[in-house]
Amino acid sequence: MNKESLHLINSLLFSIVVAFFTLDYIFLLAIFMVLFFEKDNLKKILKKLFFLNFFIFILVLFVFFQNKNEAIELFFRTNLILLFNITLFYKSRGYDIVRGFDSLNFPAKFVSVFYFTISLIEHLMLNFKETKNSLKSRGFRSRTSLFTYQTYGNIFAMIFIKAIKKSEDMRCSMIARGFENRIFFIKSDKIATYEILLFVLIVIIYIKVFYELFS
Repeated sequence: MNKESLHLINSLLFSIVVAFFTLDYIFLLAIFMVLFFEKDNLKKILKKLFFLNFFIFILVLFVFFQNKNEAIELFFRTNLILLFNITLFYKSRGYDIVRGFDSLNFPAKFVSVFYFTISLIEHLMLNFKETKNSLKSRGFRSRTSLFTYQTYGNIFAMIFIKAIKKSEDMRCSMIARGFENRIFFIKSDKIATYEILLFVLIVIIYIKVFYELFS
C-alpha cells in the first residue's frame, strides 16, 4: 500500500459513513483535519464548493416539497462528502488516483482506461484554454447574440472533433508500441503521516458509529 491508495481508502470510508449512517458531529473532525492541512487553499476550496451547491440546491429543492427533513439531511450529507473530497484531492491532477487504483490491484483495463481518460481530458482542457485566450486576443466579448452562440457552437464542435482525433491517435500509438491493456507505474511505499492520522481518525469514527448503532 502507498499514499495514493490510502488516499482513496480514506475518501471511500468517509463517504460511506456520511452517506449511510446517522449524521454525527464527529464527522466534522475529519473535515477540520483535511481543511487544516489545506488551509492555504481554503478560499479556493470553499469557492468550488459554493459553485457545486448550485446543482445540489436544485436536487434538494425537489426533495424539499416531499419531505423537508430529508431535504435538509441530504443537503448536509452531500456538502460534507463534497467538502471532504474536494479538500483531500485539491492538489491532485488525477494521475495519483490512477496509481492508487493500480496499487489496490484494480483490473488493469480499468486503470488504463482511467489513465487515458484523464490524459485526454487534460489535453482538451489545454485546447479549450488556448482557444479562449485566442478569442480574447482578437477582441471577442461574450454577449447575448446569435454571433456569440455560433462562436461557442463552433468552438465546442472543434473540441469534439479534436477529442475524436486525439483518441484515435492515442489508440494507434499504443497499438504501434505493443500495448497490452496494462500501464506500469513507478511505485512508492512511502505513506504521509497525515494520511495515517486521517485513516486512524476515520476508524475511530466508525468505531463510535457502530458502538452507538449496536448499543
